[in-house]
Amino acid sequence: MAQAIDPSSTVNEIFSLSEAIRDTMTQIAQQLVEYAPQFIGAAVLLLLGWAIASALGLSAQKLVHGLDSLFARVEKSDGVSGENFKRSYARIARKLVFWTVMLFFFAVATNVLGWDLFAGWFHDIFTYLPGIITGMIVILGGFLLSNLAKSAIISAAHRAGIQQSLVMAKVVQIAIIFSAVIIGVEQIGLNIGFLSNVIVVVIAILLAGVVLAFSLGARTLVANIIAAQYIRRHCEPGDSLSIADTEGEVIEISQASIVLETEHGKSVIPAKLFHEQITHIRPRQ
Repeated sequence: MAQAIDPSSTVNEIFSLSEAIRDTMTQIAQQLVEYAPQFIGAAVLLLLGWAIASALGLSAQKLVHGLDSLFARVEKSDGVSGENFKRSYARIARKLVFWTVMLFFFAVATNVLGWDLFAGWFHDIFTYLPGIITGMIVILGGFLLSNLAKSAIISAAHRAGIQQSLVMAKVVQIAIIFSAVIIGVEQIGLNIGFLSNVIVVVIAILLAGVVLAFSLGARTLVANIIAAQYIRRHCEPGDSLSIADTEGEVIEISQASIVLETEHGKSVIPAKLFHEQITHIRPRQ
């Protein structure tokens, strides 16, 4: 026969279950009340950290963007048709600064909340963070410096009349980037001693070739500049001059050449011919 269910026992079980739920909710509420100041403090710290990180990140972005514009202005003022930066590093700098500051405030917030596990993780991160930041700054600075060096070399080679100025500038730019990457990676803590030695040797060979090419290309320009300084001691605009089968009146003595007014118009003669050929000078009356 089926056993009869005792109504009183069922009611007792229901009351016991409700009391257990009520006790659990009470404990949760008490814990929330106890931890409320810590949660509020951590939230305030994170909001403050977000504001500071955003401000510092924006400042870093504007600084790098200003350097970018400055280098582009230098290229434009030098009259060189080199390409401007195709890639802006300002956003990278902004993110780097932002998350560095935020990691610091995350670590402080975990300490406030008493989360020892996360605090240990952030402690390990901060152990390597200075090296990582230094390495990233070195690499970023190397990219910026390489573009500035490229612009300066193109400008100097353009004035010296060297045809392969872009190739020379690219070689120097790549050399600076490689050097910055090597130094940055070593700052991060990675051991690349053998690779760095090989790259340093290759860079030294490339730079030696660039210096040799630049010296050979600038030899004629230097000779003309020296000769122009010597010519100024013997003649001046208005004198009549005969040189290199060309005769005319001296209009201008520039840094590296002589401009004559001849029967056929203006003639620009390299100044070094003054030393290489017989020159006849007739002062103006």
